[in-house]
Amino acid sequence: MDAWLILLPAFTLTLLMILTHTYLGLHVLARGIIFVDLALAQVAALGVSIAFLLGQEAHGVMAQLYAFAATLVAAAGFAKLRQLPGKTTREVTIGCVYVVATALSIVVLSRSSQGMEELKGLFNGHILWVRWSEITLVALVYAALAILHLCYQQRFTALSFSEDEEESGTFFWEFLFFASFAVVITLAVNLAGVLLVFAFLIIPAFSASLLSQSPRQQLLIGWCLGVCGSAAGLWLSFIGDLPTGATVVTVMGSLPLIAVAIRFILLRRVSG
Repeated sequence: MDAWLILLPAFTLTLLMILTHTYLGLHVLARGIIFVDLALAQVAALGVSIAFLLGQEAHGVMAQLYAFAATLVAAAGFAKLRQLPGKTTREVTIGCVYVVATALSIVVLSRSSQGMEELKGLFNGHILWVRWSEITLVALVYAALAILHLCYQQRFTALSFSEDEEESGTFFWEFLFFASFAVVITLAVNLAGVLLVFAFLIIPAFSASLLSQSPRQQLLIGWCLGVCGSAAGLWLSFIGDLPTGATVVTVMGSLPLIAVAIRFILLRRVSG
């Protein structure tokens, strides 16, 4: 019981992240821009790095404003991706943003004696030490974004799942989608780190896509797999005294294999 009392804040934050990130991850998969979340997460880390170099506290309000401003600029650029011909070109563009943002973060933080340690913290996060006040803020912001996406569900669904790319959206709706994405990423990177944010955005959604073609079913399956994976990762990190973020990501990495095994079993039963 004592262990779960210690892990409860971290587990609550992972629940909030799974609910929102799996939904966004399904959109990312449908669009074929797999690394846009990783790129946005690294851009947020770059914003924090710049704030840290300028003397701001890395997890303070000003640092988060820097991170949000950086991701908002990137969101405006990514909103124009639809105009690029071919998904390969889009992925290359996103990859370039990620690599350059990572390199710039290293360069910026190299100017500080504690910069490399801070960079490590941006990748790994501090989810085990998250405070309830931080969780409350995340919950309120994520709830507001959920209402936004529910109100304009048809618009956002058309952007990602419509086969007619020319008529499915406008720059305004694309920017609104990526701007909400930027808010989610900024808050999550501050608490959970770049690696865990990317894992929660992609792995549950991808695993669910191996089991169902229905977006609704994929969302429910992704939520279930994500909750189980994060709970197992947190528990393993606690009993093994292992790095929390890295352990959770490692356990989450097994979800696609579990999904493949479940699919194989289901197909055997159907064929048998």
